[in-house]
Amino acid sequence: MILVKFLKITKYLFLLIVLFVFFELTSCNNHYVNKTSVSLDINNINNPQVKKLMRAVDGYLGNIYFNFSKAKQKEFFDKRQDEYEKLPDEIYFKADHSNLTISNGKSTNNSTDWTRSHGNHLSNKFSSLKKINTQNISTLGKAWEYKFKDKGPVSGNPIYYDGKLYLGSPDKSLLALNVVNGEKIWEHNTEGKAAVRGLLINKKNKKIYFCDQKNLIALNSETGKLDTDFGNMGKIKLKNKCQTTPVIIGNKIIIATFEPGVEVYNLENGKISWKYYLMKKQNKYFRYGGKRYDYSGGNPWGGISIDKEREILFITTGNPGRFYEGVNRPGENRHTNSVVALDLKKKEILWEFQEIEHDIWNYDIASPPILTTITLKNQKIDVVVVATKFNNILVLDRLSGKHIFDYKKVKVPLSEIPGEKTSFYQKKFLLPKPLSRQEFKMEDVSNLLPGSKEFIEEKIKNFKYGFFEPNSTNHKILVYKGGAQWMGASVDNNTGTMFVNSSSVPSITWLEKIEKNNSYYRYDSKTEVLKDQYGYPGTKPPWGVLASINLNNGKTNWKVPFGEFKKLKKEGIPVTGSINYGGVTATDGGLVFATGTIDNKIRAFNSENGVELWNYEMKYLGSSPPSIFEFNNEQYIVVVSTGQYSVKSRFPEHTEFGDMVYAFKLK
Repeated sequence: MILVKFLKITKYLFLLIVLFVFFELTSCNNHYVNKTSVSLDINNINNPQVKKLMRAVDGYLGNIYFNFSKAKQKEFFDKRQDEYEKLPDEIYFKADHSNLTISNGKSTNNSTDWTRSHGNHLSNKFSSLKKINTQNISTLGKAWEYKFKDKGPVSGNPIYYDGKLYLGSPDKSLLALNVVNGEKIWEHNTEGKAAVRGLLINKKNKKIYFCDQKNLIALNSETGKLDTDFGNMGKIKLKNKCQTTPVIIGNKIIIATFEPGVEVYNLENGKISWKYYLMKKQNKYFRYGGKRYDYSGGNPWGGISIDKEREILFITTGNPGRFYEGVNRPGENRHTNSVVALDLKKKEILWEFQEIEHDIWNYDIASPPILTTITLKNQKIDVVVVATKFNNILVLDRLSGKHIFDYKKVKVPLSEIPGEKTSFYQKKFLLPKPLSRQEFKMEDVSNLLPGSKEFIEEKIKNFKYGFFEPNSTNHKILVYKGGAQWMGASVDNNTGTMFVNSSSVPSITWLEKIEKNNSYYRYDSKTEVLKDQYGYPGTKPPWGVLASINLNNGKTNWKVPFGEFKKLKKEGIPVTGSINYGGVTATDGGLVFATGTIDNKIRAFNSENGVELWNYEMKYLGSSPPSIFEFNNEQYIVVVSTGQYSVKSRFPEHTEFGDMVYAFKLK
């Protein structure tokens, strides 16, 4: 009798365990408009022990499959090599200027406020203010400074409304500061890091909305207290991480998550309306090492923008995981490294444009899409513009996604990693020209200091390099890292002029095989900056540039070195440019304010010719684009100065984390 009861209890416990695991793995939700079936997802597992078990089982089975599939691999690669050799070296794509999107005249510049990070829902980071201009910029001085309680990188672009400045801090809180004197008005503590990529205020209800990675939060802008009518007492617990600035359209607030997907909530009560998955799961060839990397990546962590009149959401997406090897994700990896237009009325993708197929170089699109207007053949055309980490400028028609200028696809080397299915071609854009170098060449090697050239040449003599040279376990490769980062560009919507900062830092990458048979991964990726014996980038300067681009014809107006290393300057070496991760904001006063360089300066350039007119050395690297607004008939420039993780990890001896905010106005 006891045995029977024991067996029954055991049976029920087993069923409960099965149901629990199934629940943990299930990603079924009736709000997901493009997902109609139950699917299993190891990413959905919340219990760490269950996740560990599932990974171990999946990794074990994957390794068995991999070891038994070597004959299939050889057959597959023989076929691919034969196909590859028969293909032309280049395929040219002529721009199609038929049926372009005639402008509705709604892409206007930001005026006197700064109510959303990146300026507004167009993300154009341009101010129409002109009280500070080329004639009086020399009298610009510090109005106040604010010191955070802790040190740590803050990248979010502060916002302004009704005499108050709102921004995240290093200690997981959101602050309101008095814009006149920088004094703290209130502080709201959060679970995660507040407004990593930004926040917004809704002028109609005077509520602030942002993500703290774990929650979507609504605050009263006057008091800093939670809006108890929104979600669960002011918060919506998120299943997936969110760190980008939301957008608001009508009664909807929209966020992007690491799922990857888009989530739409009711603005008044915070109830979920619907969600949209950008990525579909696929696992067909040479699977090993865990299901997660069959479909991950492509999350819109760089930012979102919205065409309110047409009800279209624009998204830039990251690269697929794993970053440097993609055996588990064959094909072009659709929706990754892409600009995606989502029709909010139809709840479906309108179009997408992929910059890089099957990315194994970590060239995700990190900056938000910018909605602007250009003049093409005497006609105003609404477009989407994106600056990328690969130093490209994408100019896409608003409704069709067609690239406005010619480009070509160039045949690139195939991967030698077993099971890796890289793309035959990658895009090379003819206009606008790349902001900085995209392909390492031996003539790039630095000769700036005595012995630098010989030191670098010896170091890289067995390396490989070229246009999209794939990673390998047999040799190291040389690539350029940096480009345009998440801060994005500044665009004058009235003239179609873009201002953008970018980096060009040489990096070494390679793969190392992991020998553990039950490992979740088969390869470990390694990367480091190529430096000379003095600790400087191993290629000729400039290592960072600021550029002005005419988007109407794709031509570069001007390009100047941006930033400097203090020690090199003391030695009398001309401006080299530096790695930079801050951002730019241009104004109607004929100025471009730029920050983020390793010398900790904020600078003002003449927007017509790129001549530097003013600078101020802050205590730490400027970590966010300048916010520009007007209060009591005075124009303010505000910059967060806290250092930046990507800069510190690459050049730790030249920078550190900080705790400052600076505001500037005319003296």
